[in-house]
Amino acid sequence: MDEALDLLRDGERRQWLIADWSWHISGRGNGGVYVGLVRGNTAETCIDDASWTVSKGDGLTGFSMWWEDGEERTEYSYAPVSGESWPLVIHRDFHGMEQDQYDLLEEFRLFHNLWHDRRTDNYFKILEDGTKQKVVFRDNSGAMLVDTAELRKFCAARGLMILLQVDSVQFFETPQEEISEEIVDSGLCASRHVTNDSFSGKPAFGRLLGKRLIDALPIERCGIWPYEGDKSYELFIIGALDDGSDALFSSDPDHLADYFGKNSDNPNYLTPVHFRKDVLKKYLEKPSLYSVEDGYLRCGSMWGLRMDNDHADKVVVFLGDLGRDLPETEQRYWRSFNIRPDGGLSETCFKRSFLAEFTDPNSPELAIKFERRKLLKKWHAAFGFDLYVEFHKNDSGVLSDVRAPISDEWTEFDRCTIAATKVFIDYLNESQLAKLAATEIAKMKEAAPEKPIRGIDKLQAWLHQNGDEKSPVGLVSSLRLLQELRSKSAAHRKSSALTALLKDKGLDDESPREVYRQLILEPMLDYCRQLSGFAETHLQGVK
Repeated sequence: MDEALDLLRDGERRQWLIADWSWHISGRGNGGVYVGLVRGNTAETCIDDASWTVSKGDGLTGFSMWWEDGEERTEYSYAPVSGESWPLVIHRDFHGMEQDQYDLLEEFRLFHNLWHDRRTDNYFKILEDGTKQKVVFRDNSGAMLVDTAELRKFCAARGLMILLQVDSVQFFETPQEEISEEIVDSGLCASRHVTNDSFSGKPAFGRLLGKRLIDALPIERCGIWPYEGDKSYELFIIGALDDGSDALFSSDPDHLADYFGKNSDNPNYLTPVHFRKDVLKKYLEKPSLYSVEDGYLRCGSMWGLRMDNDHADKVVVFLGDLGRDLPETEQRYWRSFNIRPDGGLSETCFKRSFLAEFTDPNSPELAIKFERRKLLKKWHAAFGFDLYVEFHKNDSGVLSDVRAPISDEWTEFDRCTIAATKVFIDYLNESQLAKLAATEIAKMKEAAPEKPIRGIDKLQAWLHQNGDEKSPVGLVSSLRLLQELRSKSAAHRKSSALTALLKDKGLDDESPREVYRQLILEPMLDYCRQLSGFAETHLQGVK
């Protein structure tokens, strides 16, 4: 009972408000918490007594009837539109024919555009950086909790007050001092009774029944248009001052110059701003949220940013684009990777941005994705089947990790190596390759009966059986090296075998980034280009 009273007293100060909860502990007590939404006369009078105003199972729709001027009147109504009180969590009873259901008030869900995870029955707000903020969820006890601030924002826009209602029954093992009191406080009304009369076979019984009105936030803080607040803009390094300090300027597009005389004393909208390459790591590690593409970063359809990522160790973005396209939280994130300008735009970016030319990227990690798409298209056109099968849904972001590691850490090297192995070996269309190279595979089995025929072997067999003297059979050596690197570095503990392999390649003193570039990225880029050329030659021969 004390905890129930504390809940009433400090409800609006809690991050999570119990919106719906019922409990029963055999021999000890039972009770519930329930949130209602009220307005008008109901809000003014609901705490005149401690009994609940909004009950579980209250109807939200229905007809009402009354007599007026000697005639019976009938009218259909929906409580959130015409009523003065209704529940936040709607209980629906199917009379034992089906399991009861609990629905969150639709208008609250739509107000915050909440995503409903039907597997967990939790509700989330999708934030501007693509992450999910939990707004309503059920805890381990079965209680449904709601983010207090988000509910108060809704009430601000809707002109409502939150009615927090508590009913707590407790049984005692020993006689108690009898109490009968009414508790009235600011916005709170409760009654507490303790009696030694035996209602349940226990020596004493107590009950606290009460409710509390919680105000909405001021409407200016409801968080939706036109009360979103002004967007703030980060300052970025655009050069150096005479005293050697960083030259900073706002990314607010309205304060930047253009080529038509606007803000002529200020830096131009197209001023290049430089960042360390690891600014992209956050996005590369979450392919379900972000897509890092050739010249573009996107967060679903929420926002996108043009960028010049055709560099080995940096990313360049135009100052005005940072302010126009990035949310405030993302601007702050990018600012932490901001460096002084060193060099200019890449040739690719310059041609695209200023010469309006279609230009392929030069960076191997961008080119390899472009060349792989080209290979898949040409291969199917030339040979009538797909060289690679579609990625499994849980591997849909694996292609983003076919890149040079951003850091010089072997753990990232391993991650990128596993990604490359999946993309170029594990997803080979083995069934079609085996079917179309059955004769050559039979020869392989006859020559080495104990050796399993795997994906790389099937590709090699297909190239032997279906190619000619120009067939690029030697490309499978690049795949075998990739497989070896995964085995000796990523799939198992590192040992002297990896050291020996790197020494044999003359890379024992190189960084993981350079090893990946020379042994995986560039060979796989050549693999895509040569197989694509092989398919193109076949197409021309057919024509």
